[in-house]
Amino acid sequence: MVVVAGLLGNGPQAHAALPPHGVDQHAGPAAVGNHAHAGKAEAEPSLDDLETELAHASNARGARDLLTRIEQIRQKDLAPTTNLLLKRAQDDLDAQRPLDAVQDMDDALLLQPDVEVLWRSRAQARLAAGNPDGAVADLGVALHHDGRDVTAWKILEDTEEQRGDWQAAWKAWQHVMQLDPTIPDATHETERLRLKAFGQPT
Repeated sequence: MVVVAGLLGNGPQAHAALPPHGVDQHAGPAAVGNHAHAGKAEAEPSLDDLETELAHASNARGARDLLTRIEQIRQKDLAPTTNLLLKRAQDDLDAQRPLDAVQDMDDALLLQPDVEVLWRSRAQARLAAGNPDGAVADLGVALHHDGRDVTAWKILEDTEEQRGDWQAAWKAWQHVMQLDPTIPDATHETERLRLKAFGQPT
């Protein structure tokens, strides 16, 4: 199963000047917390509410809409500099520069280590850079923050496949199925992973 989710989700796409990779890692912390809460509706669904709704979604279109809203919430507290590092990491991955993407995410995590989506994003970069063990470590932190992050579980399933740990991949896939019942080709993927993990039934 190939994970195609991007690092950015639905965050801001603006470009701005950033320091070279690995330089000026402490630029930007003052921007943290500057996001305004004024005008936010009190009844706006929480991340937990939307994840619960996703777990009971009845069709793929509705699930994709929920995932979009979930990603927006995940990224709402990112400082401007962190957001730009996340964007640059995605650009690096698109340009087949995974090590640069990892450096971008290292810098982002120095700024906001408490943001779950950044750990998940560095895991994607580490996996692309051929470091599945590092990806698993980052996903452990991400899932500790939010054990219902279906995208993190998808990445973990893909990572465990690359590591050749098919039973771990199977377990991660069970979480994906529980958290998003509209996953395309779920029956085929479930059978494929079951056979890899446990072999043909006797």
